Amino acid sequence: MADNFEMMYSKYFDKLPDKDAYIKRIGLENEKIPLTKKGLDRVQFANLCAIPFENLDIFDYHVKFDLGTDEMFDKLIMKHRGGYCFELNAIYMELLEAIGFEVYPVGVRILLGRDKGNIPPIAHRASIVTLGNRRYFTDVGYGLSSAPGVSICIDEYNEQDVLGDIYTVEDRPYNTKVIIQHKPEGPSEMFMFVPDPFNRLDFVAYNTAMQLAGYFHEKRMVNLRKPGGSISIDGDTFRRTQGNERIETTLKTGAEVLKVLIEEFGMLLTGPLGDVAYKEDSQL
Repeated sequence: MADNFEMMYSKYFDKLPDKDAYIKRIGLENEKIPLTKKGLDRVQFANLCAIPFENLDIFDYHVKFDLGTDEMFDKLIMKHRGGYCFELNAIYMELLEAIGFEVYPVGVRILLGRDKGNIPPIAHRASIVTLGNRRYFTDVGYGLSSAPGVSICIDEYNEQDVLGDIYTVEDRPYNTKVIIQHKPEGPSEMFMFVPDPFNRLDFVAYNTAMQLAGYFHEKRMVNLRKPGGSISIDGDTFRRTQGNERIETTLKTGAEVLKVLIEEFGMLLTGPLGDVAYKEDSQL
């Protein structure tokens, strides 16, 4: 039985097959990465600017994808694709470990947009890096340009400046922490999590459920951070944001979307995309 278990699940614990290829993919091949917060933040931001958040496999291609390390490496690194949090943060954690960081995964509840009367399910993956006696929340899989661009110390309770955005961390009952972003209109709770290692096999189960149903089926979503801005596809709209300037273009056909994905996001795609940007029954 033990041998069968290892055969079935070992691929989810495999190490990164080629650290140098990943580092080159995010543009850090000529840099020395120190095992410090500065080094961690450099890797996180470079990752956000190179590997897009996207749901094309679910929305457009209707392809089931696996979270085995080799499969993710082939898709995200070799084929210059992107993915969503269960993929992006899984292989990102393997990179951090290969570089030498002490890191483990955490399961996260997204609080933005929640019904205040309900506890949202765990639907997001992030990582915790330990540096000395401090732990840092690091995340490259939250598909919004407003997501934190560098790590947040979860053992610090004063305000933290994260690339110009202000965050705080609060302890809540039952060994739970909440990350809060402070906006001009007021505080906004973003993430809730237990800061202990999460069983990565549970992410495999969540990934299967996400492919069957969920908001990734409702519209096409692609996002890539850029220094000082971002680019994104939201349904049938391509957005380019730089500082306070935003330019929007309507993408009328799948061919137009494919062209943008190749030229703007750097994806190595050959297959056609459908003209539809939203599911017919979506309320978005």
